[in-house]
Amino acid sequence: MSVTTDARISRRVYGGSLVGWIMDAFDLSMMFLLVPIMADVFFPAKYGLAIVGTWSIYTTTFIFRPVGGALFGRLGDLIGRKNTMMITLTGLGLIVFATGFLPTYAQVGILAPILLFIFRAITGTFAGGEYGNGAAILVESVNPRRRGLWGALLQSGYPIGYTLAALVYLSLHYVIPASEFAEVGWRWMFWIGLIPAIAGLAVRLAMPESIMWEDLKKRGQVNKAPLTTILRNKAYLLNMIAGALAMTGIAWVYGLTLGFFPTLLSYHGFLKFPFFLYVVIVAILISLIGYLASGALSDGIGRRSTMIIFSAIAVVLSIPLSYLILTHAYGYYGTMALASLMAFITTGIYGVIPAYLSEKFPTSIRSTGVGFSFNGGFILGNWSTVFLLLISSLTSPSFYAYWGIFIIVGELFIMASALTSKETKGARLE
Repeated sequence: MSVTTDARISRRVYGGSLVGWIMDAFDLSMMFLLVPIMADVFFPAKYGLAIVGTWSIYTTTFIFRPVGGALFGRLGDLIGRKNTMMITLTGLGLIVFATGFLPTYAQVGILAPILLFIFRAITGTFAGGEYGNGAAILVESVNPRRRGLWGALLQSGYPIGYTLAALVYLSLHYVIPASEFAEVGWRWMFWIGLIPAIAGLAVRLAMPESIMWEDLKKRGQVNKAPLTTILRNKAYLLNMIAGALAMTGIAWVYGLTLGFFPTLLSYHGFLKFPFFLYVVIVAILISLIGYLASGALSDGIGRRSTMIIFSAIAVVLSIPLSYLILTHAYGYYGTMALASLMAFITTGIYGVIPAYLSEKFPTSIRSTGVGFSFNGGFILGNWSTVFLLLISSLTSPSFYAYWGIFIIVGELFIMASALTSKETKGARLE
């Protein structure tokens, strides 16, 4: 196969994988942005327990992402990455769209948060199937010397999706009066979520299947029980645990930073709308630069060293940055710069993850291994904000210290994963 053909295939696979991650990120980020509004809509009281309740529903549904990772990971290893990705994106788009029709607490009482939980659980299941297959098919289709950078480009679907969600949120606030946003504005956020799903399916139709998986199929070596294979093989099992440990840290930190910024910066008028949203958008885009930097760096010095360097810097700077952000020490633009720096150093390491996880497993079990590792980290990782709010109030003078310490905990998870893993840069994927 010619180099030109390789490059063309890589671009098509990249586009097909990217759209699913943008859709997933759009949904996740939409919920981040809507937490204060959803708390008032689906619970009887605003803030306090309503905020914790909304975060808890949002976080609890991440338990279903590993279910989707295992279910659709197995399907990806069995019937192919592309076919499975068509199923997951269709399901994800439909359930997000349907969420916009849910009744509120004022309409059906306690049934409202229960239905929200069920719908978020279904969303998490379909979303859980996206990552493992998307990362696997891309890493199997690109230049081995550039897996880190290609993986970072794929991971950029998250800041892109987050930015799109923020822009839609901002636009709807200009179109819909503030007095009506809690009634219909949040619904339009979910309804609009169907658009990237439809666009994504069109792109995926032109995406080729993984050549490595096709070769496996031709040789009759498709694994019909990939999760069982992983659980019975000590090396694979340890790799999956190490991957889940890294993702626990990343999910933990992401929820405390980019995920928490919309609530934190807008709480009690700390930054008024739309200024807090401008800060969030800039921070997201800076995090994308961090993704590309860490991915490219990992192609040079390795996955482990890159993860350790980024995490070590974050450990040192987390508490100083949390203090300066919460005290509004340098005004509006200072807050924007500080939040962006925090996003870069804490979430930038995300760029290494697609290659880091994919290189831990052979082709026959890669979708399952990556899917379960990635989504398994959300079981504990996405509870970070709930734990923080239960331990310390946003109004507490020492909240910045708790916030910074919680971020450090997440970074230590990432470092532990890197320190207990073998270097896989340039590993043969077969």
